[in-house]
Order: sequence, then C-alpha cells, then structure tokens
Amino acid sequence: MSDEPQENAAGAQPERAIGEVHALRCADCARSDSLVQGVEPSSRVPIPPEALAGFPDGVPRPPVGSHSRRGFLLGSAIGMASIYSAAHLSWEAVWDAASAQAATPSTETILVCIYLNGGNDGLNAIVPVSTSQYSGYMAQRQNIARVLGPSGGGKVGTTVMPGTGGTLAFANPLVSGAGNNGATVGLDTLFGDGSGGAGSDLAIFPAADYQPANLSHFESRDYWFAGALEEMSTGWLGRWLDHYGSPTNPLQAISIDTSLSQSILTATAPVAAISDLTQTSFEIAGTNVNKQVAGLSGIAASRANVALGRSRSIYGETVQVSHEVSGLNGVSNAPGYPANSDLSSKLQLAATLLSAGLGTRVITIDWGSFDTHGDQIGSQDPQLAVLSQALGAFKADLITRGLEQRVLTLVYSEFGRRIGSNDSLGTDHGAGGLVMVSGSSVLGGLAGEHPGVQGDENDNLVPITDFRTVYQALISEWLGGDPNAILPGGPFPGIARYDGGTALLK
Repeated sequence: MSDEPQENAAGAQPERAIGEVHALRCADCARSDSLVQGVEPSSRVPIPPEALAGFPDGVPRPPVGSHSRRGFLLGSAIGMASIYSAAHLSWEAVWDAASAQAATPSTETILVCIYLNGGNDGLNAIVPVSTSQYSGYMAQRQNIARVLGPSGGGKVGTTVMPGTGGTLAFANPLVSGAGNNGATVGLDTLFGDGSGGAGSDLAIFPAADYQPANLSHFESRDYWFAGALEEMSTGWLGRWLDHYGSPTNPLQAISIDTSLSQSILTATAPVAAISDLTQTSFEIAGTNVNKQVAGLSGIAASRANVALGRSRSIYGETVQVSHEVSGLNGVSNAPGYPANSDLSSKLQLAATLLSAGLGTRVITIDWGSFDTHGDQIGSQDPQLAVLSQALGAFKADLITRGLEQRVLTLVYSEFGRRIGSNDSLGTDHGAGGLVMVSGSSVLGGLAGEHPGVQGDENDNLVPITDFRTVYQALISEWLGGDPNAILPGGPFPGIARYDGGTALLK
C-alpha cells in the first residue's frame, strides 16, 4: 500500500503541521506544478558570463593550444541551461543562435507567465462589497471573510477598487502601504484608477475558467497549460513557438526552474529551462574577492597577449554579472522586491535574462502553494502580499532596464475555490479563478465581470470569462499570430470588459 497521504471525501488530507501553520492539503497538491514529467533535456549547456552582456565581442571560442573546450567552458560558466529540442544542439549552435538575435536591436514583445500553484482563491482577493453581494459573501465565509475598510481587530480589511462603482474591493494584503502589504507598491498602484488610461496597467478577470469545471489539480492544470479541454502533446505557448518562433534559438522560451513548463512544451521549436545563475563570484578560501578581480580586469593586456586580454575581459564581465544577480538567492539587490522570496529571485532572474536581449519571447515561473483547505488567512495572505509587491518591483525593474514597454505579465492558477468556507478555516476546490494581466501596454481595469456569490448547485462561482479568451487576446494582440492555429475549438468569445470594451491592450 502506498504511504502517500490519501484524500478524504472532501478532497483534503487529515490535518498536519507545516512549520507553525496547520493546514489541510490535497494529496496531489505538491505535484500540481507545471513541470513536464518524463521528458529529459536533449542537452545541457554552460552559460558564459558574456551571454548576459549580449555577447558584445561575439560568442567565445576555445583558446588555441593545449586548453580544451571542456576546461574553457568550466572555467567561465555562470550557470547551466537545459535545452529541449527535437535535434541535439551543440554549445556553439545554442549561443550562435542567441547571439545572432542579441546583435540586432529588438522590439519584439515578451510574455512572462506566473502560475500560482494549487488553486488560488480569487474570492478573498477580489471581494464583492456591493450591498447586494456582501451580505451573501459574509454568510458563506463567516470564518475567513474580509471586512469593509481597514484591517483591524484580527480581521483583514478591503480597499474599494476604482472604476467598479463601489462593487469590488482588493483584499488589503494586495494593497500598498502600512497595515496592508507594507510596501510602496501593490496591485492598487498597478490598477490605478481602473480606467485603462495612463497608470492603469493591470487588467483583472475575477472569474476565468472553463465549463464544466474539473476540480482535479492534475486535469485542470493540464487544460490551462495546453490551452485546450483535451489531452495535448504540446503546450499552448509551445504551439505558438512551433508556428511563429525560432527553429534554432532555445532561449526564445525559458522556464525558470529545474525542468520545463508544460505550457512551453513544443513539437519542434527548441526551448530551455534555467534554474539559477549562482556561479557568479570569485572566492579564495571562502572569501569573496570580486573587488580585487574587478581591479585586475581593468588592467590592459599587451596587444600581443590576446589570451590574457580575453581572460581579463571575462573576469570583468563575471564580476558585473555577480553584482547584478547577487540577490537571486534570497537577498534582493533591486529596489522593491520582497526579501527572501523565491518569487523575487525568479522575477529578478527573468529581468536579467531579458535584458541580455537573446531573443527571449516567453518566460514561465511557478510559484507558491495556494491549496488552502485550511488556515487560509495564514497561508494565502502572506503570499498575496509578496505577489503584489513583487509585481510592482518587477515593473520598476523592467522600466530601469528599458524593457517594460515590451513585457506583459500573466498571473493565473488552475482553478479557484468554493464560495463557502469549510470548518478548517479554508476553502475547497472550486471554479472561476482569478486571472491578471499587467504591463504599461495593458488596458487596465476590470476586464471581466464578477459573477457574484450566488453560485451554482455545487457552490462554485460561475465562470464569466473562458480562460482561452485571455490566451486568444494575448496571441492576437500581443505575441502575434492566428489564435485559431494555436487554440483548438476557437474562436472563443472576445473579452467583455466591465466598461463595455473588448480589448486587452491600450
């Protein structure tokens, strides 16, 4: 008999301790991430420091003489990229393809996808606060409900969302400021006045899903990653890459993880996974000597000693990269990112990779544990606070790098939660999840209506927006291409905005 904890009839395990938090968790939640199972990379290639500078001097070649390529690569790598391609790609082929795109100034659009693992509860993030809905919400969720106005008395409050006629509110962990998420930015600052004008750069779909809802982590996540309500051998973004991507550059789509996201699984186009860039400092006997090496790199070598000049150039680039990514393992070195956060690390790495200009069009990130069958306030709220801060910091980071106009960020989960809470201060699997799209090119505001809390016969929110409608808009308005060639069963209904509009972008 398996020793895997078994789900009970409600779809949850018996209560158990997770640090200081007691929570009910599904038996399959820990395995509900987006990573492809059973598919091994075709190769793993070292990442040279020059890659993050866009190869200004061209792709480095092995030194002439007794030095082997193996020694050259091992001596100058700052990380590893796992390559997934139909045909084996050599080190030279990977970086030649990437550097060719780096050499040409790009205006191509970029999509960053953040998958909230486990089924995020959108109803306690975007709260119905109108007179007709709030009383029903309170009745259904007495033990975890948000209160109107500021937080206090052990209760978490709400902040009304502009442009919704006072009908919806952000839960305060998503809102900037003391007593809320504690930062100077939050979803409220990205949402702005909700009009879609300048400074209103966050589009919110309060209840996006498919019907009939499937409340299994496994099957629901597969639908979202495939962009189809059927079994598919490729992801929706993988098919887009097969149709419109590069046949040679695996860095066109990167999963920031140890393996590949199903959403960028392709049939032919090469893609990659990069988990971190950790080998970015020089140490002697455990002491960081970056400062000394930086000084050495600045000493010019004679024209006759090409190898020495090249080595010192690599030293300098490695030190520069070290400073840039020194915060990627928990200590943030860019303003605004939440410290000691895996999401911060992944978003900083995303920004670093994008700034290299190596032809990257898609980045995927898995984050969090949102399967909140128990102690939802203690589990979800800290993650909501980190998410709101990190999204704001990521936007600021991209602005500093001159990239923000080219990047959209999609945030989603495999489903939402039931309308009513359970006796364990949590919520069980439900329909109608929260989807958000952010970026200065986004027509901010409420991009889909809230369904209210009446629900269906199974106590689920009634989805308003088919999730493939969002994908359809991202393809047609942002990435480029024919959505009908990518998404089976289309075309899908267009976006039905709260203000009557049908566009995702400004």
